[in-house]
Amino acid sequence: MATAFTAVAFFYPKNSVYASGYSLSVIAGNKEYVFSGREISVYNGKLYLNCIDGVIDGIFYDTALFPVDASVEFLPDNDYPFKFKSEKLGKGIDKVQLKKDIQKALYLRENTVDAKFVDLLPSVTAEKLKECANKRAEFSTDYSQSSLNRKHNVKLSTEKINGAVIENGGEFSFNEIVGERSENNGFLTATVIENGEFSQGVGGGVCQVSTTLYNAVLLSGLTPTERHAHSLVPSYIEPSLDAMVSGSVSDLKFKNFTGGRVYIKGVANGEKVTFTVYGKEIDAVYERESVVLEVIPPSEPEIIVDESLPKDFCEWIKAEKSGIKSVANLKITKNGITTILKLHTDVYKSVRGQKRVGANLLDKTG
Repeated sequence: MATAFTAVAFFYPKNSVYASGYSLSVIAGNKEYVFSGREISVYNGKLYLNCIDGVIDGIFYDTALFPVDASVEFLPDNDYPFKFKSEKLGKGIDKVQLKKDIQKALYLRENTVDAKFVDLLPSVTAEKLKECANKRAEFSTDYSQSSLNRKHNVKLSTEKINGAVIENGGEFSFNEIVGERSENNGFLTATVIENGEFSQGVGGGVCQVSTTLYNAVLLSGLTPTERHAHSLVPSYIEPSLDAMVSGSVSDLKFKNFTGGRVYIKGVANGEKVTFTVYGKEIDAVYERESVVLEVIPPSEPEIIVDESLPKDFCEWIKAEKSGIKSVANLKITKNGITTILKLHTDVYKSVRGQKRVGANLLDKTG
């Protein structure tokens, strides 16, 4: 089928005239484009197709079958959490060759040009996407002895993080992903560490999730940009390797400078909470190191006398706990060379214990 094709604007040499009695057909696949009259100019005996570059662009976009980029779906609940859809090649006229062929046909006053087609390549291939599907690191902590409420909070916050995707150069914020630790956001009351004391608070257990993620981040070569220590040493991780989060004040943040997209899978199964980081193949070995610099003994325990108890009675109401000064290091081994990066130094408070003792008045007056 012949298609009349008129350029938006004409450009032709000065003092040229329109060709008469001549037409040029460009055949591109199953389409034919016919040019004649005002679309072709004559100058010094030579024929010119007016606005030839615009004409060729028009034919290209009218006939092109554009390529389809490959895509990836991150399915973190699957054992292998990636599903790839392959790319598709496109087809389009060879614009450079078509311009040469048109100019040659005009020079020879031929009437027909067959456009040659070339493959149009997609910008994203499945092979390229698979480069970011390597397991970079995995880390777990145990929460099997937690209360039911604490287990609920651990699972809920892990599920909120599960499936997170961080673009190259992007930053992850724990607080932005998990949201407010409130009853309206699904969190329950459990034990928390606050101001050097163990107490009850909504969202207790969330800090174990942030801590587990932080250690996976360290092992995966991502770059922490914000991290805070607890006031007391938590039981589920070595000193200086914890990551406390609290409201909008204290956050866990890290950036992705790996050169590709990063994916995070999180699982809390009632026994362990685990985070796995996927991305480009890791090119170094990362090892965590916790070093205790000083043990800080607690103050003498507070004695609470209960006159109703026998004088030899003694029980701990509140267990004492030593404080610690510690440092966290990250050992990075690449190409056989190990460097040690000092991350931070922390001081954890000691806990003063409480004892209840007996002092029966009858025993005193005896």
